[in-house]
Parts: sequence; C-alpha cells; structure tokens
Amino acid sequence: MMRILQVIGVMDRGGAETMVMNLYRAMDRSSIQFDFLVHEQRDGDYDAEIRELGGRFFRVPRFTGFNGPAYRKKCRELFAAHPEWMVVHGHIGSCAPIYLSEAKRAGKYTIAHSHAQNYEPGLEGMVFNLIAHPVRHIADYFIGCSREAGLDRFGKSVVEGDSFSVLANGIDAQRYACDSSSHELAKEEMGFVGRPVVCHVGRLIPVKNHEFLFDVFEIIRRHYPQAVLVLAGRGELECSLKQSVASRGLDDAVCFLGVVDNVPVVLRAADIFVFPSIKEGLGLAAIEAQASGLPTLMSEGVPASALMGGNARRIALEAGAEQWAHACLQQLDIALRSERHDGVKLVRSHGFDIGQTSIWLADFYKRAAQLAVRK
Repeated sequence: MMRILQVIGVMDRGGAETMVMNLYRAMDRSSIQFDFLVHEQRDGDYDAEIRELGGRFFRVPRFTGFNGPAYRKKCRELFAAHPEWMVVHGHIGSCAPIYLSEAKRAGKYTIAHSHAQNYEPGLEGMVFNLIAHPVRHIADYFIGCSREAGLDRFGKSVVEGDSFSVLANGIDAQRYACDSSSHELAKEEMGFVGRPVVCHVGRLIPVKNHEFLFDVFEIIRRHYPQAVLVLAGRGELECSLKQSVASRGLDDAVCFLGVVDNVPVVLRAADIFVFPSIKEGLGLAAIEAQASGLPTLMSEGVPASALMGGNARRIALEAGAEQWAHACLQQLDIALRSERHDGVKLVRSHGFDIGQTSIWLADFYKRAAQLAVRK
C-alpha cells in the first residue's frame, strides 16, 4: 500500500479541505492511503473521520515568516523519518517552497496544488506572493483546480508547460440528488416551509463578499418579505456580519448555520444560490449548488469553468446590487412555480464527479511514486 502525504493548514470544512476529503473517501484505500501534515495543534472538522479511514496526522508549528529555519528543520526531520512517503502533495502556498524543497531533498516526488486565486489585498498579498513565488521552480508537478488558479499561483510558463494539469474539484454528485418532494421535505426539516430560501455556502471571510450579498438580499426582501437568507459556514467575520445583519433589521431573515455536516440537505431546502465572491479558485459550493438543481448566480470572480449552463449565470460585481437582485428575482419567480430537478447528470458530464477525479489522481500518484524511486 502506498501512503501519500497531504500538506495542508488544518482539515476544517473549507473548499480545499473538502476537495481533499472527497478524494480521500473515493480512493481505493487498500492501495492508496493518505497521511496529513497540518499546521494547527487542534483537531480539524474532518480529523475524526480521517482517523477512522486509516489516515495519520503529523503536526508542525504554523509558518509565520519569522520561524523559517525552525520550520525547515522540522520538515527535514519528518521527511527523513518517513521513507514510506514517496509523494508529497502540497495544498498551502506560503510555506510550500520550504516543505517541498525539503521533500525533494529527501527523494520525494513533489506536487504543488493551487486551490484559489490570491485575494489578500495590499502589503499582506504582496508578501504572500513574494514568499510563495519560488515554488514554481521547486515542485516536480503542478495542479490547479482551474486554469485561473494555476496562472495566479504558478504563472503562465508553468500552466502552458508539460508539468501542469487542471484537476476538477470533484464531488459525490449523487449525494446532491433532488426533486420536488425532497425539496419540500428539506424545507420542512429546516423550518422554512412557505418561505423563499436564498442560500450561500462558504467561509465567513472577506473574499466571499457577504456585505454585498446582504445588499442584494435586502432588495429581494422588498419583493418577497418572507424570504430567508441561509448562510452555511464560519470564519473570522462572523461577529461583524451578525452585527451588520442586526443593523439592517434582518435578524429574523438571516440564518447563520455555522459549519454543517450535511450541505446537500441545506441546498435541497434552498430556492436559489447566490455566490458573489471577489475571487475563487473554482468555487466548489457553486458546483454543489448546480448538482442540487439550484438556480445559481455567481460573480465573474468565479472561473467560467464552474458554469455548467442550465439555470446558472455569471454576472460582474460592478453591475451592482440592484442588477444582481433583479437577476435573482427572475430566477426565484421561475423556481417557486416550477418542479425541482437536480443537475447530477450535468455535473458528471462536465467532469466534476469525484469518481472520475479520484481515478485520475490515483493513477497519477502511482506514476509519480515510480519517478521518485528513480531519483
């Protein structure tokens, strides 16, 4: 059995982490197992399940930019102690030049994986880009969840070369199956019977653009006073966003669910999905929403590859909240008087089914391990 080391911040329910978890569940674990090098001392949302599936955890201190020598030493010792890791798959960017260079020193095959387009504004974003830039000269292979994510992190020469692939953010599409009966049942289960449900799934962080979403929702409420906005996710802005909701007088209309274990049920209960991110590497939540058959309105900060047709649409944030609300209302009017049909077949036809994705990656890992042996 081959063990692959996944290097990530912490296995919470973020987009990249959920993608890795979907892959892990779909892998033939009798031949390929995952271990996890994480950068938090606490347990993540997925840690218990990972242990049940046979994964192991290894922890290093969070890279701060000032602890480079100590961080490098810890990585070097760890890779030397684990010859079973022939392949190291890195999912975080700022410290990737360090841990991937140490993995290469130990004879591992190294993969750098970009899950996002960098959005950190100002000095923080400049520092991140400066620190992460060398990875494009270190890794053996590069993967992006979209071409845009690859260009942002690795540059044009890498993306147009022979050592880059787009790996679609696959989901277990069948879990999102939905029809009118299951839609009404989910609404009843969540206490939203008779109320139009606007939904967003994502971390409560600046790049997700929740304040703009609130602007749009306020306009929707003028036409549908009983509408409810459901937010699944947690993050650093939770307190300030709740204050914003209160100041807008929307306490009874905005539901903060926090981290949820069963996103498909939330999506089944919804009538429309609104995703106004400033930037996304791909936008896994938008794929999930379309799998559930939801009308989906997303920003142009979401790559075009996330748009699968049907009742999904991209619109520029510059169009403003009024235009966004108008587009939402058009879709809501149709959704509330139509039968619900899922988009499971649509997702599979666009290559976003986790079964297809995991087969490709398993084959790639096997070929990468052979190359590591020859080093």
